[in-house]
Amino acid sequence: MARSVWAEDRAPASSSVTSAGAAQEDLVPEEPYQRYFTDRDTPHFPAQVYESIPPIENSASDFIPVPDRWRMFYAGKWYDPYNQNVLKADIPVAGSGGDLWFTDVSIISDTLYEARRIPVPVGFASTKRGNSNNVFGDGDQWAFVQNVVASFGFIKGNTAFKPPDVEFRITPVLNFNHVEANEDGLLKADPTYGDVRSDNYIGFQELFVDTHLTNLSERYDFVSSRVGIQQFNADFRGFLFNSSEPGARFFGNYDNNKTQFNLAGFSRLDKDTNSGLNTMFTDRHEDVYVANLYRQDMLAMGHTTLFSVVHREDTAGDSGYRYDSNNFLVRPTAIGDQRFRNIYTTYFGAGGDGHFGRLNTTTQFYYVTGSESHSPIANREVDISASMFAQEFSYDIDFIRVRTSFMWASGDRDPYDGRATGFDAIFDNPNFAGGDLSFWQRQAIPFVGGGGTNLVNRNSLLPNFRPGKEMGQSNFVNPGLRLYNLGLDVEVLPELKVITNATFLQFDQTATVEALRQDGSINRDIGVDLSAGILYRPFLNNNIQIRAGTAVLLPGQGQKNLFGDRINYEAFTNLILQY
Repeated sequence: MARSVWAEDRAPASSSVTSAGAAQEDLVPEEPYQRYFTDRDTPHFPAQVYESIPPIENSASDFIPVPDRWRMFYAGKWYDPYNQNVLKADIPVAGSGGDLWFTDVSIISDTLYEARRIPVPVGFASTKRGNSNNVFGDGDQWAFVQNVVASFGFIKGNTAFKPPDVEFRITPVLNFNHVEANEDGLLKADPTYGDVRSDNYIGFQELFVDTHLTNLSERYDFVSSRVGIQQFNADFRGFLFNSSEPGARFFGNYDNNKTQFNLAGFSRLDKDTNSGLNTMFTDRHEDVYVANLYRQDMLAMGHTTLFSVVHREDTAGDSGYRYDSNNFLVRPTAIGDQRFRNIYTTYFGAGGDGHFGRLNTTTQFYYVTGSESHSPIANREVDISASMFAQEFSYDIDFIRVRTSFMWASGDRDPYDGRATGFDAIFDNPNFAGGDLSFWQRQAIPFVGGGGTNLVNRNSLLPNFRPGKEMGQSNFVNPGLRLYNLGLDVEVLPELKVITNATFLQFDQTATVEALRQDGSINRDIGVDLSAGILYRPFLNNNIQIRAGTAVLLPGQGQKNLFGDRINYEAFTNLILQY
């Protein structure tokens, strides 16, 4: 006979202990919530627990309550980003029923060290080499930049299945930057300032409220609105308008998410000169309006097509002179006759991104029309009519991706007529033909002969004679660009990717450069940009990223005409830590 023990909620006294030969059904107590245990040492019965099930007619109050589904299996810690985490919106922090609120917090540390050589002029008021009478100075520089990006979100709704009902988001960025140069007058307009500059700044890159307006179908096709400072990119690769600006946006999708759309208006802020962050709500006097439509699986399965219209009204010419934080004049541009101007443009765009079979492709076309009240180079009012086209193809072979790219931005054939045919963007930041590995795109190259004006600006591909994208105005009397690129990306290890690029650069037209330099022999060839970089992610995620790269710009005859035959270079390391 097995020894039997009843739990504390045992059956009434009339219940009897069964023998070892009883049927299994006899071991189950007849009353609800009774349990029967058998000894572990009996050879006939393994240790078992039998529970009776409450009859279905019992009231709901007889059931034992359990935690909500968010907390049933929650075993996370707030400081552990790899498991369930209250700061990563894994469990609600407020509300009840269908009105639950979640927090979403992330912190990013972005540390950059960069060394470079760019063509710079000898200090015009004083120089560190008094015995030098050359036009060009010592362009060797180095910079250290530390950004801390903190993003805080407060979200209402079950976002696993549908867009958030409401989201509040704030993203402040703390920046420290330090630069050392070898020429006076480069870091500050005052040449007595010296050749070392340290600066810090705090700006808001996101500060918005996102509201779910309505559902368009039972599959959560929706319309939402977002009001406040927000990131927006007008196309796939950032050729036209890729910035964080205050504005209002209506967006959503339709037809099972095959169609996405945006209707948006932005009132741009000036950017801080040294950090590139938004200023504390200093108006740029430039409004941008965007309407675009994305359609998935158009032309082929896996290919998305984009149609867009972008209108810009830049009335900064009505606000008087504007100097940046280093006391350089940025509006009006320090080139030509330096008169105030307003710009009104409308861009019509079409693009695509996706694949045709195993061939990956990205395409973008823009045509811009409008007017400029006064061109400082043409010395008159001009009508704008310009275009750009970019195409990239890539093909994957196991762990290797082979890429080829082409870009054309129209240039101006006659800088003095009434038509401006050089293409310029609003605030571009393209990921194309090597992106920020490329010397031509990564560095701001001073024009030298054009006051405080750059030939090309940092994080841009367009040679447009602007004194920085952050505060300077667009200029459509420019030489334009022709770009031919070959690239090879190799996944050396799951954790390590190597990216290489070779890019041949040309001016589309040289008339504007010749007019500004008063030299009719400027060659079209800018040179060959060679770059290589690595991306190392030791844990196969984005929590720790190590980026490093180097590039050289081998001078073509056109660059030799402008800046001499010195080889310009860059090298950088970038550590990104993300929580």
